[in-house]
Amino acid sequence: MAKQAKIEEIQYMRGFAFLAVVLQHAIGHYAYLPEASLQDGVMLAVLLIAAKFAVPLFIFITGLVLFYNYRGDIPYGAFVWKRCKDIVLPYVVWSIVYALVFRGAPVPFWTETKQIFLYIITGTASYHTWYVAMVIQLYFLFPLIQKALLRIRQVCKPWQLIVGFGLLTIAYVGLTDQVSVISNIAVKLHIPILSSLFSEYADRNALYFYLYFLMGAVVGLNFEGWKRRIMSWKAGWISLYVLISVVLLYKITASFQTNSGLIIQYNDTTLVQPFMAVFLILSVIAMSIATVVIQQSAADWTKRMLTFLGHYSYSAYLAHALMLNAATYTADFLFPGWNVSVRTLIAFIICTWLSVGLAVLLSRFRIGRLLSGVPAPRKSAA
Repeated sequence: MAKQAKIEEIQYMRGFAFLAVVLQHAIGHYAYLPEASLQDGVMLAVLLIAAKFAVPLFIFITGLVLFYNYRGDIPYGAFVWKRCKDIVLPYVVWSIVYALVFRGAPVPFWTETKQIFLYIITGTASYHTWYVAMVIQLYFLFPLIQKALLRIRQVCKPWQLIVGFGLLTIAYVGLTDQVSVISNIAVKLHIPILSSLFSEYADRNALYFYLYFLMGAVVGLNFEGWKRRIMSWKAGWISLYVLISVVLLYKITASFQTNSGLIIQYNDTTLVQPFMAVFLILSVIAMSIATVVIQQSAADWTKRMLTFLGHYSYSAYLAHALMLNAATYTADFLFPGWNVSVRTLIAFIICTWLSVGLAVLLSRFRIGRLLSGVPAPRKSAA
């Protein structure tokens, strides 16, 4: 496989996606506190909308990188083994860490071992590990998907590909409206593994995120063409993104008023639903435009910072849920009684520093790959 030229924007995207994940989870900690006011609810809603691109962008990056780097036949065994070392192994280790740190009452060793195994398989060791369990499905299926898409690209005319992608986009938005229906059918069928994947664990079923991976595939196969197209229409794309963001903010704030009084809630921002699907598609495009603009005109220190964050984004992602506990404790201890929105931002900053710092520290050791997915530094030749 010939080595492709490096795409700088990918690391910027990873850096932004990691920051957005941390911000979302900091919001999740503070938004539902009793002292959170209506003003806090609105402010945190704005921040949440700005950060909601995280998971779709990570999936988009996965598709982009894989299809950009793999254009020919893929040796399945070697491909999967590399992903097991770089993705699965750190995930397994961190799942065990979370299972042990947050375990409840003591149980027999064998019972706990089985429970940890279930956590690993289902991505339930922590609230953020679901994403890794989902994206692993895409990695294992990629060689088959790649072969099919390259074949389709070879036999179809450009206009047919455009129409096909449009139909798949419409189908995806429709699919997100049928999750509960599919779940009910799956439960009635009682098919081992599949019934659970489409019901209890539907939120980590890769099928419900396929469009973002497909978007990445399209971009990976023609990155420069994609850049030209989105930049030539950037004003239109950004306007659409801002418009739908305003509509989403209205929906969220309207939901605060309930029959039981004022309740801060963000149910309208769950990922797999039709309106959010449209919003997230536009958010991926908007972030793509942002990273191209950064590459073209941002200061060097900005590029270096985002590249640094992007390089450690996976290991920092795995660690951030643990670090967020320390960050919220620190923010509350140092700034007791402060505004909820302010403490959210303080905890976000602290968690980011702690997570990235731990990722950097782990990568300094030979065993670094085990916990971080970042290769340990090599010794220079004598």
